[in-house]
Amino acid sequence: MQKKADSDNLGYQGAPNGSNGSPGETGQNGSDGVAAEKIGELKKWLSGEETLLSWLTEGSESELPIDSDIEIGGADELREDQLALKEKVADYEDELTRLRKEINEMRSKGEIVGVGDLETARKLRELSDENTKLLKELESAREMKEALKSQFESSLSNLPENSASLIKKEVELKELEKELFSRENEIAEKEATLREKASSAADEIGLEERFHAELKGKDLEFRHKEQELLSKVDKLEQDLKQKVIDCKLLENELKIARMTGPEADKEIQDKVKELQLKEKSIMLRDAEIEKLRIEIREKDDELSKIKSVVSYKEEEILRREEDLLHREKVLSEERRRFDEMKKQLQGVDEVEMKKRLDELKTEIQRKEEEIRAKEKYLNVKMEELRRKEQGIIEDEISAREQDRALEVQQAKVKTGNDRLDDLLLGGIPFGSNILIHGPPFIGKEVMVNQFIAEGLKKGLPAIWVITDKTPREIREEMNYVLSGYEEYEKLGLVKYVDSYSRSMGETADDPYTTYIDEPTDHDKIMDTVEQIVKDYKEKHEFYRLAFRSISTLIAYSDPNTAFRFLSPFCGRRKRDKAVALYTIEKGMHGEQEIQMLGSIMDGMIDFKVDQLRTFFAVSGISDAQSRAYIRYTSSKHGLTIGSFALDHIR
Repeated sequence: MQKKADSDNLGYQGAPNGSNGSPGETGQNGSDGVAAEKIGELKKWLSGEETLLSWLTEGSESELPIDSDIEIGGADELREDQLALKEKVADYEDELTRLRKEINEMRSKGEIVGVGDLETARKLRELSDENTKLLKELESAREMKEALKSQFESSLSNLPENSASLIKKEVELKELEKELFSRENEIAEKEATLREKASSAADEIGLEERFHAELKGKDLEFRHKEQELLSKVDKLEQDLKQKVIDCKLLENELKIARMTGPEADKEIQDKVKELQLKEKSIMLRDAEIEKLRIEIREKDDELSKIKSVVSYKEEEILRREEDLLHREKVLSEERRRFDEMKKQLQGVDEVEMKKRLDELKTEIQRKEEEIRAKEKYLNVKMEELRRKEQGIIEDEISAREQDRALEVQQAKVKTGNDRLDDLLLGGIPFGSNILIHGPPFIGKEVMVNQFIAEGLKKGLPAIWVITDKTPREIREEMNYVLSGYEEYEKLGLVKYVDSYSRSMGETADDPYTTYIDEPTDHDKIMDTVEQIVKDYKEKHEFYRLAFRSISTLIAYSDPNTAFRFLSPFCGRRKRDKAVALYTIEKGMHGEQEIQMLGSIMDGMIDFKVDQLRTFFAVSGISDAQSRAYIRYTSSKHGLTIGSFALDHIR
């Protein structure tokens, strides 16, 4: 408060129009209006709305007497005085600014209160007084209650014990009745709320049932219309084909009719030559077909031989199982007989018992040797069967040399599914990186397995980069798609880069697998794949790669890190003209992440489920007969793809 007073004194000292810098004399010599005006200006200056310099300047300009007889020297002296006054006022202004700052800091700390703070303090005092008054009334009520309670207890003490107990019970009963009444009100309110909710739920259930009934009717109507449209379309397609043939015949007839005699003869001769060429081509094709039929019959004969060997193997295994069951029965019977003899011969000499026991052991050893000999025989037969199967696989790889040459000529690889190859107009181009995007358990892995199996049948090596499966699990899946998959491994056509098993704590070693300790070791994965590719390139021109799955890779790191790894990885597959498929789970990643990964791919096959039916659509890759979603069904053995034009979501 002392600083406030000092600032006021400074203000009065610097204020104009006073004889000694005090506004008091002005108040004595001037009117009340002038005094009020000065006080208002002084308040503006103290509150900070105007500066002292502007206030003094306005006052000096308004009240400075103008005399035309003032000499130039006097005017200069007056200006010098004004400049000195302004400098002094500027010093006062700096001092006042500093004081205001200190006052505001003290106000913020609660050391000084303003007008608004005084009003708040006044209201606070009133509330405090009222609160004190209420506390006093509450205290007096409590004292009165205690007095009445003591008076009631003293009155009860004067009564007989039974009467006093009865009165106490009545008081407690009234209190319980009051509490029961309040609880009954609460229960009634809750019951009303529950009834309202039940009625609204019943309305919702009725609406839902009606909606389902309408939806079922619409679905039946739609299916009926769809069948009608399909039948109409089939009929129109047949009519169209017939009309096209008729039009072509009419055009040929009209063309010949418009020609002159020599031109018509020449046209007829050309047609005859063309027909002869087509007939020759058909004959060559028939010969090729007959040759293929002969080869198919030979393959069927070989297959029947293999089936006979397999059936013999199965029969041998059944005989082995029967032998084991018989052995178990014999041992059980011998054990039973031994137990009976033990009971019967408890009184016989111990030497005789040991002799009988030795005989039983000898018989058991003899039977075990017989079983081991049979097992050895079965192993020899199985090895013989494996060698035959391996020889058939090698023969098949050699026989499909023409298919490999055809893929090179068309610059497209087959996917292992004829319908998918037809959709892609021949297959997937060399050097393509394809993203297989879809929910779990929908068949996208089966498509990848078919793709790898098709390459192995033609002798093309395969690389598996696995982050969510073990080599044993991949081997089990592939056995459903490709018979004798292990033989292709033994031929050196399959290699695994496994970053999953070690992180799961598995310590077993697989001879065809390179293990990566951590899924985040991207450099090790890249180097391992490059070394396998280098080994393959010494014997094979091309290879195929399957990456399962990118989702696990992203889960262990982040999308940007996975993108930085996959970008050069995909570039090297394109450099090698290899075809690689990458699976990624739908629902685990945002649209931006899918778009980012798609930017380094050459195309995507997107799987989805709609009304318990499965569909897929092709994006990018190459020219395709349809980009719409196509219905399909899947099993462990492969995909069955529906119509490209009709059986898709419109």
